[in-house]
Amino acid sequence: MAISSVGLNIDECILEADTMGTPHIILNGRSAMMNLPSGVAGGSYRATIPLIRPSKLTSKRRGGIGKDLSEGWCLNFAVGCTHGCPFCYVDAIHKRFGGRYGRQTRRRWGDYFLSPSNLQSAIERTPWERWRGKEVMMSSTHDPYLPALAGAAREILEHALPAGVRLCIQTRSTLAAKDFDMIAEYDGQVRLQVSIATMSRELSRKIEPRVPPPERRMRMLAKAKEAGLRVGVIIAPVFPANRLRPDIAEDLAEIAAGLAEIEPDHIYGESLHVRGENVQLVEEVLGDRLRLTPDFDGGAGLLFSSELEKAGLEGTWWPDH
Repeated sequence: MAISSVGLNIDECILEADTMGTPHIILNGRSAMMNLPSGVAGGSYRATIPLIRPSKLTSKRRGGIGKDLSEGWCLNFAVGCTHGCPFCYVDAIHKRFGGRYGRQTRRRWGDYFLSPSNLQSAIERTPWERWRGKEVMMSSTHDPYLPALAGAAREILEHALPAGVRLCIQTRSTLAAKDFDMIAEYDGQVRLQVSIATMSRELSRKIEPRVPPPERRMRMLAKAKEAGLRVGVIIAPVFPANRLRPDIAEDLAEIAAGLAEIEPDHIYGESLHVRGENVQLVEEVLGDRLRLTPDFDGGAGLLFSSELEKAGLEGTWWPDH
């Protein structure tokens, strides 16, 4: 989700379509077939080179939308995300602009996944030194540590970090822990950022169906902090009250209490925003109508700040735009 809260500002990480078929990634001369979750349709495409592309997920002073997640650059290496979070904003981008990928992106979000058939070549031919000292978001339209991508994520780190590229690694996966050794070696160049929407197991199972439980992500953050890594958290998306998690403040307080023990370097927050079909998909999985009133975003932001303050923390709220 990759961060899910990307809005409809399309990054120039949209890649060229290739042939469809069983997904595979070729790394170090070996073609690795990927085992995808049941019901997920796979395919492939040819990635454009260089892999690093302009992004709007940066500060307004850099011409972005006000989310300080990069210096205006992103690094995506898949189309689709097998986490299958129904609230994700990226599906609306693919549905609107992803016709070049073929029919796969017409499927329900989480039920399609395309991998680059030329990823090894794209990694080797990307002039990483061009972005020396620049912060790049990895990734903005998918999670870089999906089970099918974790090996590729390591390969990218091995090329980008020695070249001096700075990375904001954005994930909901705990597989990032396997690369703590390399991230620690280049700790001044990396911030590891994890998204947590709720501490409610019941709600999380519905809205993050293929994501490790929130407490496991908290434990990974704690281990990363103990290892001396720079870590951040995005509390997102904050949902309105619903039958599975009726008390927003209580949920945010639990998240804040857990983060107080970790002391992350930065905390961001964002409410659920209406993008494409995401609210309809969420209501289908919850079996509950969401009460997204005009003042919900502002109210959620106040609760976010209040609960963090009670826990001795500070954070930045991203209002809807």
